[in-house]
Amino acid sequence: MPLILTILVALIVIFYVRSNKRAKQQWLTTLDLPGRWVMQTHDGFLQLEGGLSEGKFTLRMEDDAQQVRAGNWHFSGNSLVLSTQTGQRSYKVNFFRAGVLSLEEPDGTAMLYHKAASNVVPIGGG
Repeated sequence: MPLILTILVALIVIFYVRSNKRAKQQWLTTLDLPGRWVMQTHDGFLQLEGGLSEGKFTLRMEDDAQQVRAGNWHFSGNSLVLSTQTGQRSYKVNFFRAGVLSLEEPDGTAMLYHKAASNVVPIGGG
C-alpha cells in the first residue's frame, strides 16, 4: 500500500509540473515578447531579441537627452527584468491583448507599448 501511494503522489506531482510548464509556455507564446515594442506616449521603443522568455534588449527613449540602454532581458513570474552592466530593473507586465501591453514600474507608473508590425521576413544569411 505505501508503494502505491508513493507512485500515485509521484504521478500527481509530475502531472502538476508538466501542466504548469505547458501553461507558462502558452502564456509566453501569447505575450510574444520578442520584437519591437513602440512606446505610446514617448518617442522611443523597446527591442527584445532572443527566445520567448529571454534574450537581449535595446531601450531607446528619444526625449531631451536621447537615452539608449542595452543588455539582457528575461521573463520571470509576471515581470520583465532588464539587466545592464549598471544594474537591473523589473517591470510588471500587464497584458491587454495581442500586441498591446504595459510595463509597470515598482512605484506604480506604467508605460503602454504597442508591438510594431513588420512584413519583413528574415532569410538565412550568406
